[in-house]
Amino acid sequence: MAKSETKFLLLFFFSVVILPVNVTGQLMNHYWAQSYNSISTLLSGAVVGEGSGNAAIYYNPSAIVDLEDGNNISVAASIFTFNTYGLKNVMGPGDHITSSNLLVQPQFLSYGVKSPFKKWSFELAVFNRLREDMNLYYAGSEEFEIPELTHIPNRLNRVFSYRNYYTDSWIGLGGGYSYSERLSFGTSLNISISSLKYNYDLSATVYPLLSDTALLDESTALLARNEVSESIDFTNIRLIAKFGATYRFDNANIGMCISLPAIKLFSVGKKASKGVNEVYSPELDPDNDRLNYYIFDHQNGKQLKTNFRLPFSIALGFAYSFTNTKKIYFTSEYFASTGSYKLVDAQMNSNITTDNIYNQLENKNWLTYEFKARPVFNLALGYQWEVKENVLLLMGIRTDFNSIRQSDINSDYLKTGLYSTTSHNYHATTGVKFNLKKHLLIAGTQLTFGRQKDLLQVSNYGSVDNFFDNKEVMPLMGIRERNVRVNQFSISLFLGATLNFESKSSRKSSTIN
Repeated sequence: MAKSETKFLLLFFFSVVILPVNVTGQLMNHYWAQSYNSISTLLSGAVVGEGSGNAAIYYNPSAIVDLEDGNNISVAASIFTFNTYGLKNVMGPGDHITSSNLLVQPQFLSYGVKSPFKKWSFELAVFNRLREDMNLYYAGSEEFEIPELTHIPNRLNRVFSYRNYYTDSWIGLGGGYSYSERLSFGTSLNISISSLKYNYDLSATVYPLLSDTALLDESTALLARNEVSESIDFTNIRLIAKFGATYRFDNANIGMCISLPAIKLFSVGKKASKGVNEVYSPELDPDNDRLNYYIFDHQNGKQLKTNFRLPFSIALGFAYSFTNTKKIYFTSEYFASTGSYKLVDAQMNSNITTDNIYNQLENKNWLTYEFKARPVFNLALGYQWEVKENVLLLMGIRTDFNSIRQSDINSDYLKTGLYSTTSHNYHATTGVKFNLKKHLLIAGTQLTFGRQKDLLQVSNYGSVDNFFDNKEVMPLMGIRERNVRVNQFSISLFLGATLNFESKSSRKSSTIN
C-alpha cells in the first residue's frame, strides 16, 4: 500500500472516531438510519450521483437504466446489528438504565429488466426502509420515610417499562429512461407499510412494612400510588413518489432525486389508551392536601385517525473519478418540515374520569397525540479505491440528524406525547468488493458512535424527599430535570456474493447478502 493511501485511510477513520457525535436516538425520527443493498451500504448511501445499483429505485430512479442487459435479481440482507446504549441518571441521580439488542436486519429484494425498447429499464423492489425495537426497563426499591409515620418502616417501589417498535416496509415499482448516452430520467412509485407500537408504563408505590399499629389500621396495605400508562398501536399504508435525473460526464456523474410527501391511503389495527392515577391513604394525607383521581380512556378502530408523515425531500449527488483506480462519491439531502400534525386523532370523551376532575383538565382531548418534524439536512461521503485488479475497497461516512427537538417532547404527565431521545447519528462504513472468476464477493461493516446530554428524565426519585412540598401532579415521580446523559454504540456486519450466469441473450445475476 502506498504511503499516500495509508495516510488517507488513517485520516479518514481518525476523522470518524473524533467527530463530536451524539447518540443514536429513536430511529423513527431519522431519515438516513439505514442504507440499502451492499454497494450503497459500503458507500454509506452517498450514491445519488452513481453507485446505487439495484437500490436505484430508492436513491435515484434514473439510475435504473444502468442495470445489466437481460434480467437482474438482487437479494440483500445484513447478517446482524448489535446495539448497546446507556441512559445515565434517567430515573434520578445514580439511577441508570442500560440496554442492548441484537437484530437480524431486514432484506432487500429486487428484480430488474431491460425492456426490448432498449432505452427503458424497469425494476420491482421489496425492502425495509427502517426497523427499530427499543426496550427499556427499570425497577427499584428503597426505604421511604414519612414524617407523620416516623416509627413505621415504609418502602418506595418504582417500575418503568418502555417499548418503541417501528418498522417501515416498502414495495416499489420504478422505471428509467435513457434520453441520451449522457442523460437519463426515472421515476418510482412506492407503497409504504409503516407500523408503530409504543408502550410507556411508569409507577411509584409507597407501602408500610407494619400495618397493625396505633397509627395504621391492619387493613392498610397501600399508602400512596402514582401511575402513568400509555399505549399506541397502528399501521399506516402510504404512497411515496420519487423522480430522478442523472447526467454523465467523461469522468463524473451528477444526480438528483426528488421525493414527494407521503400520501396516506388508509390505516389498520388502530388502538390507543392512556391512564393516569394518584391515590393517597388517609394515614399519609389526613388533611386531604393531595387530590385522589383516576383518568383513563381507550379507543380503537373507527374512533381513531392515525398518520405518520414523510416530508418532501430533495437529494443531490455526484461521483468523480480522479484517477483510473480512485473515485469519490458525495450526496446531500434536504428534508422539509412536516409541520405540526396529529399522529393520533381521537374523539372527545368526557367519560374518562369524574365530572369534577374532567372540568379541571386542561387537556380534555385526552388521547390525541400531536407530532412535528423539523427540517433536516444530511450529508454523505464515499470513497472507492481499486487496490489491485478486481479488488475494490469501499468506505463512507454520513450524518443522520434527528428530526425532532427536545423542546417538542412533552414534560406534563396530564398531556400526551411520545417520550424519545433527540440525538443525532453519525455512521462509518467500510468493506471490500472483489471478483472470484466471474462471481462477485462483498464483506463489510457499519459502525455508529455517539453520546447525548441534557435529555429529560423519565422521573427523578432523588427529589422525592420533597414529596410533601411538591404541589405538582405525580409527586412520587419527583421533579424531572434535563440532565440525562446517553451513550451508544452499534455495529452491523454483512457479507455478500453475486453469482453471474450468462447466456447468449442475457446475463442473469443473483445476489445474496
